[in-house]
Amino acid sequence: MIEIYKNLFIGNQDDYEIRVRAQANWAVVHACKEPYHRQALGYKGRGAPKNHPEYLLAKRENENKIILNLVDVDNPDWINPIIIDEALRFIHSYLIALP
Repeated sequence: MIEIYKNLFIGNQDDYEIRVRAQANWAVVHACKEPYHRQALGYKGRGAPKNHPEYLLAKRENENKIILNLVDVDNPDWINPIIIDEALRFIHSYLIALP
């Protein structure tokens, strides 16, 4: 885990599974389709159903997390701006609440 701003960390799946998952005091942005968005929605095929209300992102407020349907692409035009905007709102809401 790397602290990139006061109380804002970036890490990978192993960091989450080993260091963060069992801790209650973290808010988490899962910026990946695999495995977290797939697990949250429970889809089996190639991708989430496009008509699903949580197609772009899933919020789990009781778990302090947001799960993004985000895949690695060469062209950022393929990333829906709603995903980025909601992730930034989520991060901001937790950062401003800290002392």
